[in-house]
Amino acid sequence: MTTAGTPWGWFLGCLLLSVTGCLASRIINGEDCSPYSQPWQAALFTEEEFFCGGVLVHPQWVLSAAHCFQNSYTIGLGLHSLKDNHEEGSCMMDANLSIQHPEYNKPFLANDLMLIKLKESVIQSATIRNISIASQCPTPGDSCLVSGWGLLKNGSQPNVLQCVNISVVSNESCSAHYDALYHPSMFCAGGGQDQKDSCKGDSGGPVVCNGYLQGLVSFGQAQCGQPYVPGVYTNLCKFTDWIQKTIQAS
Repeated sequence: MTTAGTPWGWFLGCLLLSVTGCLASRIINGEDCSPYSQPWQAALFTEEEFFCGGVLVHPQWVLSAAHCFQNSYTIGLGLHSLKDNHEEGSCMMDANLSIQHPEYNKPFLANDLMLIKLKESVIQSATIRNISIASQCPTPGDSCLVSGWGLLKNGSQPNVLQCVNISVVSNESCSAHYDALYHPSMFCAGGGQDQKDSCKGDSGGPVVCNGYLQGLVSFGQAQCGQPYVPGVYTNLCKFTDWIQKTIQAS
């Protein structure tokens, strides 16, 4: 589609194909997660179709990417496989209130986060548990884990939740790759020679660094898993006040 040095070419290509076709959403070169090792992982469904990931950050609230917005949702929690939504320890919750960040910028994807309120609080357990949001911003070299059910590199849907470890890169490197698309609400990770990446279908899912929720899968270049090209993630340390105030006010 484009090279890392020509992000506007990437962006125009996305407009031609529709923006959602180019959003970061599948795990590349990862592996099956240990069952229920990511108990904060959420799956977003509309009309029984999975379309985005999310993260349980409060017994009644899920964080996801703002570009995953819908009028109503069914949220799967405690799932390992999307093919069995009756797994022991899992639940499916309805939600029809979602609040995008007021400065979310579509289609540039700055401030790409939203909160979704479940119709009732969940009972936390070994398979369902919220995660705390990082108060410190990431530093280059931090090792982080991304998880999701997005398409695999071969284009197939994984049978179970996928995990991949990636490293945070500097803001300077992130800005160099994405130029005018880069915004301080973002950070970049991945892009190593091992081609580990997130891509189509993982959008809104968690990036966990040092035991805390550091980010959400946001976007990347059209061809995922390219060596030396990082993916882009919403930098949640920038939004802790907004998240807390929104939950308290709603």
